Amino acid sequence: MKFEVIPNEQTPRVPDIEDIELFFIQNFKELIAFKEYAETRLDAAGLAANQCSIGGYRFMARVFALRNKEKGNMRLIIDPQIIEYIGIKELKCEGCLTWANKRVVAERSRAVRVKYYNEIGEPVIGEIYRGFDAQVWQHEVNHLNGVEERIEDLTFVAPRPIEVGRNEPCSCGSGKKYKQCCLIL
Repeated sequence: MKFEVIPNEQTPRVPDIEDIELFFIQNFKELIAFKEYAETRLDAAGLAANQCSIGGYRFMARVFALRNKEKGNMRLIIDPQIIEYIGIKELKCEGCLTWANKRVVAERSRAVRVKYYNEIGEPVIGEIYRGFDAQVWQHEVNHLNGVEERIEDLTFVAPRPIEVGRNEPCSCGSGKKYKQCCLIL
């Protein structure tokens, strides 16, 4: 099975998975092929299935591949959902395989709490991803949800985030001091 990224085209929303066991049965070969393809993309930290085509049609599976920092390989994140956005949102510039030679500009939280199914169908609930991994999660989930991103030229520079003093109230609105809230994320 030959996968390839569909260039310069907004990703459509992928339907929710109704029955996870049936999803695995119906898509097993394609999921393995998608993971193998994602592992060849050394230029990617993540890859949403609906960014790709397989045999000429868009692969509309509610799945993304996420690169494991320690091992370097990809693992499948199936039916991903962000259940909580944690911390201050900042404007970020990101690369994207769909929009080659462009930048995606989006607000991203510093951390996210998630739920999903792993590659063997076990539910994972409540994991927290921080920093770059949180940014990748938000980017790939937006692809799966068909969120239209702001696309800019490579020359675009995001404004610097507002600096908050360690002992000032956190700008996320929690009422805590910054050092006891979003600074630790």
